[in-house]
Amino acid sequence: MKRTLPPTLLPALLALLAALPATAGDTPPALLHHDPFRRPAPPLSPRTTDPATPAPAVWQPTLRGVLLAGAGSLANVDGQMVGIGDHIEGHRLVSVSDRQAIFEKDGRRIVLDMRRPLETRP
Repeated sequence: MKRTLPPTLLPALLALLAALPATAGDTPPALLHHDPFRRPAPPLSPRTTDPATPAPAVWQPTLRGVLLAGAGSLANVDGQMVGIGDHIEGHRLVSVSDRQAIFEKDGRRIVLDMRRPLETRP
């Protein structure tokens, strides 16, 4: 017994084939171009020409603790551990003492003390 397609099925199949992309080079859906390992774009920076834009914030760190170990001494500044000679926001840690950490930037010394507020020395 020989099977044949119903006469209405052939035009339906032809219409379906016509609706499919004609070549393999057609643009695939946008989801296929997503790269999960690509870093997100940086946030847009505020316009610097706007006069209402405030000046950049002054560095006002908090010394949370110190660890005295000679040349390996550390200072905990705003939760970040900094070793002697290391930099944090452009400031280089010069020395660490009992309750102080001294930073230097552009020839100015900044003394952070756990007992007193921020102190700047020329």
